[in-house]
This record gives sequence, structure tokens and C-alpha cells, in this order.
Amino acid sequence: MKLRKEWIPVWLKDPQAFRPGTKMPTFWRFTDDEDGPEDLKAVAAYLWQNSFDAKAPAQQQGDKNRGKDLFESRGCLACHSIGEEDTKMGGTFAANLTRVGEKANYDYIVRWIYNPRERWAPYSAKEHRDLTPEDYAKHGLPFLFDTELHSKSPNDGSELQVQNMTVMPNLRLSEQDARDIATYLFSLSSPPSSSEDVSFMDDPKLAEDGKAEIKQYGCAGCHEIKGFEEEQRIGKELTTEGATPLERLDFALLTQNAEYGRDPLKLHPNDKEQEWYNHRGFFEHKLSEPKIYDTGKSQYLEGKDKLRMPKPYLTEEWRTGLTTLLLGSVGAEGANVPAALFYNPQDGRRQDIQNGWWVIKKYNCMGCHVLQPGQRVPLFNNSAEPMMTGGAVLTSMPFYQSTKELLPPMLTSEGARVDPDWLMKFLKDPSLMPSGEKPAAVPASPSPSAAASPAAEAKPSAATNDQTGGRLQPQPGANRNGVRPYLQVHMPTFNFSPNELRVLVRFFMAVSSQNEPYIKEPMEPMTEAERSIARNIFVSGTPCLKCHITGEPVHDARAIAPNFLLAGQRLKPDWTFRWLLDPAQISPGTAMPTGLFKKEGDRWVVNLPNPPTDVANYHSDHARLLVRYMFLITPDEQRRLLSASPALPTPAAGQQKPATTGRNFNGKRNDRASVASHRSTAKISRGPG
Repeated sequence: MKLRKEWIPVWLKDPQAFRPGTKMPTFWRFTDDEDGPEDLKAVAAYLWQNSFDAKAPAQQQGDKNRGKDLFESRGCLACHSIGEEDTKMGGTFAANLTRVGEKANYDYIVRWIYNPRERWAPYSAKEHRDLTPEDYAKHGLPFLFDTELHSKSPNDGSELQVQNMTVMPNLRLSEQDARDIATYLFSLSSPPSSSEDVSFMDDPKLAEDGKAEIKQYGCAGCHEIKGFEEEQRIGKELTTEGATPLERLDFALLTQNAEYGRDPLKLHPNDKEQEWYNHRGFFEHKLSEPKIYDTGKSQYLEGKDKLRMPKPYLTEEWRTGLTTLLLGSVGAEGANVPAALFYNPQDGRRQDIQNGWWVIKKYNCMGCHVLQPGQRVPLFNNSAEPMMTGGAVLTSMPFYQSTKELLPPMLTSEGARVDPDWLMKFLKDPSLMPSGEKPAAVPASPSPSAAASPAAEAKPSAATNDQTGGRLQPQPGANRNGVRPYLQVHMPTFNFSPNELRVLVRFFMAVSSQNEPYIKEPMEPMTEAERSIARNIFVSGTPCLKCHITGEPVHDARAIAPNFLLAGQRLKPDWTFRWLLDPAQISPGTAMPTGLFKKEGDRWVVNLPNPPTDVANYHSDHARLLVRYMFLITPDEQRRLLSASPALPTPAAGQQKPATTGRNFNGKRNDRASVASHRSTAKISRGPG
């Protein structure tokens, strides 16, 4: 379903040859051992014959040019890279996608891009198998499974795995977007014109041999493989590996070489020969070339007695880091130092920060966002090897150099800025779909047999997004940014677990030294006179609606800051007050203008040479009045503000709608230069938050 049959043996033989830098290790015995090629065939046969038996619904080809623009503008390069050798561009977190056309099936990739979490069938941990439509039919139930209402097994009521457990987020793309991106990726490479004969992969006897090899190599330690659901990892426990007595580390026939400093791998060529018969030497050589400790004896060993550890791809820096980790993995007793010297956060704030970083690293949040001052990340920038750069990955991409205001915001003060309850809601659904707006009901999934039947695949209709028989399942959320719809990089839906949501919210609160729990103070109501004064400040002193979204399509075509209607539920008043006074201090480089207010005695007043009379006669703090006004604003009041604000230049034809991608749906590029010019002349900001 997912992979091309001919590609599987190619990948198993040498993953690094196909995708340099991949985390998949090289199983050297497939090439070094006499029986290695047959073992490889056996493993390939088992994997092929025990894959999920279904066919992805056929998908139409998309527009590769629009797909390229979507791939670049929607943030895919924050994690993935494109190009080879010194033309690589993008992040290092996920796979290079240049050769995906040689590896995968187009129909599957469209579906994966559209919703990577969607499974073909629910998995029952109790029964150790995927359930089928027949399991549901015998109980009179539709073949329907999801995380909300249909996560229980119809057979025994046990909890099912109803999603793919991947960190790949849901970009909330349209069906056509997914087809266009897949078409672009498949245009970068194609399967070889001639492939080796792989008919052996259909041999049942060979597959049976492959099952034994998979068990021997421990493949199920990383992969979900049918028939190995309960298989345990085959490697030894490494928690206290650094405390293992030296004589129990098996240097085998290399013991004398290690004692006399003779290094067959020459790991430190600039150093004179030095003894490596120590823990560091053992770990470094094991990580660099795991088979080295079989040197001189492998020909006398049975297959099951040979070393099984495959060769991982490690840079010198990674090898040093892992060696250091193993040397330090000695436990409290082996360290022979007081337990108090081990890192163990004693206060809740530090623990919250530490826990949060695990989640942030897991989902690569720093690919799009700056989360700490001085942040540096690795990326490819027309280079064969990754380089370190300041900021987030996307800030260095050439597509955004002239429009950095359209990049995701900095999150260095997120905990001080936003209400934690609102943040929890946003992280769960970044599209902020209102409670009354529901996604289309998900119909019962077709059975694998029906999906594989050509008769079940009706011809696509003429409508662009309608492929009867191949139509993709509706998904939660909307194809938009809930806070900043003008951003081309949509905050995706990560499907965080409830615990991960809590950890992230507590992380942002802790980093910003916010009190937990946050108690929201009620906002003092405004008198009509105060509202009139604030309205005058808004219109004459701080022309905010030149930049901020209002919900009016013509106006919002050029807006690049959030809607004020969200301020009351989203922002914290104290942070908003500080932001109005000096936004550059909070977010260096922001386009939000500084100097809107000036200090007079113990209050801040609007910085106008000739303020309106009622504003000049208001003797309380103008900035705090404006905060109250923003937090209490209503849709009617915002429309009144918009009608009283100076009119913006009318956008040219074809630019009435805000851009959601770098190209319009018809493939014509949006006039970003016009938007940039408007930002410059109006001193547009990204607004509060």
C-alpha cells in the first residue's frame, strides 16, 4: 500500500545509499555474511507478505507548480529537506523528500499528507491484530473509529489504537492541496526504468525464514510489524552501562590492540597511539563500527552467535555525545558521588521547564518558532552538511527573507502574554473552530476488500475536490490559522495528548515566571465617556486597524495582525499594557511601532502633538484605558471603529482575499511586494501577540 515492492530490498541493503543521514541503521551482515543476501530477501518477503492488505483509493494528479509553492510556504521545510549534495535546503528533523517518488505509492502519500494520523483500520492490543469491517458488522455496527466517540472495540470493549502514532502533524490541508504537494514531490524523482526481479518476495517459505531473521535482528524494537506486537527489544539495558567493570566489556580479540594503542579504525588520527582499553575506547569503537568486536572470529560463529547491533549513522559530534552519555550512565551507586550532585529540580518551575523541553524537542517546535533568546538550530541552506544558524529554521529560508512578518511569531514571552486556558484550547485546535461549527461527519470507512476492488473506484467527477471512491475522509479543524489567518505557515494540529497539552502550557508559564494557577481578574466595565475617549485614541493616536484583522474581507486582504475580538479571551492585561508601551523590548525586530505613548508624571498618555479634546482632558492612564477598551470590544464597536478609521488604498483586482498560500488557487502568485509596501508605509505591526 505504502511502498513500491522493488524498493524494499534496496532500502534494506543500504539505507545510507538511498538517503544519506537517515536514522535507519545499516545491517552490515546483509552484505558481509555469506548468507546475508538470502537473509535480506527473507526479511523483505516477510514484510511484503505481512503488510496491511489494502489499496489506497486512486487519486488524481495535482498541479506540481502549485504544490511546490505550497510545500515552501506552508512550513514543510521546517522539518523536511529537499535537494541532494550541496543543493539541500530545509530542516534536519525529518526525512529528505527528494527521492520519495522512487520509494512510495502516490495514492498513499496523498492520504498521508492530508492526514498522517488516519489509520486504515483500528488496532486491538488485546487481540494483537487490526480489526476488520466484519468485526463491526457482526455486532450491527458501522466500521467507524475515531478518538472521540468510537475508540472501543466492538468485540470486547477494550480501548483501540485508532490513530497512527506519528509526530507528523496535520496541516489541515484541502484535498487538492494534498494532491498538489504529492504531485510536486513525485516530480522530483521517479522509479528506475528497470528494476531487479523481486518475485521472491511472494515466496511463503522465504517469508517464514524472514520471520526468524526479524526476530534475530530485533526490527520490532523500532517498527510496528505484524506478528511481533509483543516482541521486546533485544538490546541490553544501558542505564548503568558506564559502571560495568572493564573486564566485563568484551573487547574480544582486540584486547591487546586496545592495550597497546593500535586502533584499526583510527578514530583519533591526530593523536599519537594511545591505549583505548577503557570504557571510552570500548563505547567509541562499538558506536563507530559495531562489528569490530567480531574481528578474527566471525567465520567460526553461527549466525545467532554473531554480533547483531547494526551500524548507526553518527557524526563525530553525535558519537562523542553518546559516548559521554554512556560514560555518565553509572547510577547513583556507581558514581561514587553524593546523590545531591545529580540534576534533580527541587522546585516545580524548573521541573515544568525540563518536562516542556522534552515535548518541544519531540515535535520540533523550534523549526518554526523562536522559543528562547539566542536560539540556534541546524539546517541545510544549499549545503551538503547541516549548519547552525540563529533563530528558527524557517527564518533562514530564502522564500521568507522579504516577508518575515508572515512567519510564525516568537514565543519567548508566550506564558506572560496569553491566558493559559486559551492556550490549551489553541494547542488542541489551532484553527479555533467555533463550537457551533462542526466538521463534516466522517462516513464509515470502506472495507479493505472494497478499497482494493476496481469496481469500487468510480470515475472522478468534474468538481476539483470531489473524487468519488477516492475522496479523502473529512478531518477536524479548518484549513486556516485561528489567530493569524494572514500567515502562510499555518500552525498545524499536532494531536497532543492531554498530558502533553498540560506540560506545554506549564512550560510556557514557567519560562515566563508566571504564577500557577493563573487567576484572571475581571475587567472593569467602561463608561460611555471612557469608550468614546478610547475610540478617539484608537482612531487618531494609534491607527491600529490599518494592521489588525476585523473580519471585513476587503480590509483583511492587507491586515497582518490578529483580530482585537480575541484579545479579551486570549491575552493577559499586564502583558498587553507593557507591549503597548515598548513592543521592541519584548520582541526585538517587531514591526509594531514604539513611542505610541509617553510618560507624564505617573501615567502614560497618547503621544500626539494635538490630541482630541476629550483625550487631552482624560487624566487617568491612556494606555491602561486602551487595554480595557481592547479587552471589552464588541463586533459592533469594531465595525464602528473601522468606519471611522482612515480608508486604506483599495487592493488591485485579484487581491481582495487574504492569501493562504504563496500562490492563488489558479496558480498566479500573490502580490507580496504590494503587501510589503503597505506594511512599510503604514508602519504595520503584528499587533498584541
